[in-house]
Amino acid sequence: MPIQILWGNDLNAQNTFIQKLIDKEVSKEWKEINVTNLNGDDDEQVNKALDEVLTPPFGEGYRIVTLKNNPIFTSKNEDLRTKFEKIHDNIPQNTYFILQNTKKPDSRLKSTKFLQKLIKNNLAKEKSFSLPEIWDYEGQKRFLEDAANEMNIKIDKNAAELIIDSVGNDSYKLINELAKAKTYLSAVSSDSNSQLFLKSIDVKKIFSDHQSNIFKIIDLLLQKNINESLIEINYSLQKGEPALRLNAGLISQIRIHTIIKLAINSGNDNEEKICNLAGISNPKRIFFIRRKVKNVSQEYLINLMSNLLDIETLLKQGNNPINVFTEKLINLS
Repeated sequence: MPIQILWGNDLNAQNTFIQKLIDKEVSKEWKEINVTNLNGDDDEQVNKALDEVLTPPFGEGYRIVTLKNNPIFTSKNEDLRTKFEKIHDNIPQNTYFILQNTKKPDSRLKSTKFLQKLIKNNLAKEKSFSLPEIWDYEGQKRFLEDAANEMNIKIDKNAAELIIDSVGNDSYKLINELAKAKTYLSAVSSDSNSQLFLKSIDVKKIFSDHQSNIFKIIDLLLQKNINESLIEINYSLQKGEPALRLNAGLISQIRIHTIIKLAINSGNDNEEKICNLAGISNPKRIFFIRRKVKNVSQEYLINLMSNLLDIETLLKQGNNPINVFTEKLINLS
């Protein structure tokens, strides 16, 4: 299918998908000529992509034109929409036009409505590559299990928690660590045809133990271990985690913990009500959060929440992230 729409924040998975397509469809001898990578942030490169995609491949195999940061379905541009509608039917069958973006196509745009018609008529294909949010434990668990299943690896519950603590929602590191685990498990397995089973003891041997994620930071904050939490926050920032997104995750989770603590102190044991107030879909989470906040005062949680909101304001004003986190959290210790 010539037109491929890829979107989502998992750029590693997008690029892996494209590379596999190149390896499968593009002739090695003609690869340098038949693979074109362009950037949609540059208007000239957008127009170049729309022109080049009409050129049949040289030699054998397919031609692939990739336009990252594709603006066609995310921003209103009538000239661009008109040109795309004119050329789409003339794209050679042995040419792939891959349109990438982190954003989902905007359903309000005429270009996206036209795209939906192409998809309905099997003339285009849309594929999402979205990572779970760093505070979405259940989402991360499903993401991990799906990735492991593709490698014929089954993961026990305790191992899943350890892996999430180690890797978080970094798909590149997750795939690398699972590949290491597969090599290890295959080497020690007596039956090469059976499904590999990853236990917590294996995770401790195989996975890197210096990773950081939001759940570890929250646990440290709840324990009033501010110095260690700042180390983990700094490490997350150095890995490239956007400061505002990290702080949004902390606010989201501390809000849930604060609501549950206030509910406990008020004598409210109605799980359905607490779930609605805290925005929790799985009531089982309340049991674990109750244990975590048992020895934490509501005053501390309220102060922590207030400071995180202050951090959000300061980050939006362009202040240095690590300085802001340090100044606003250190007074809680």
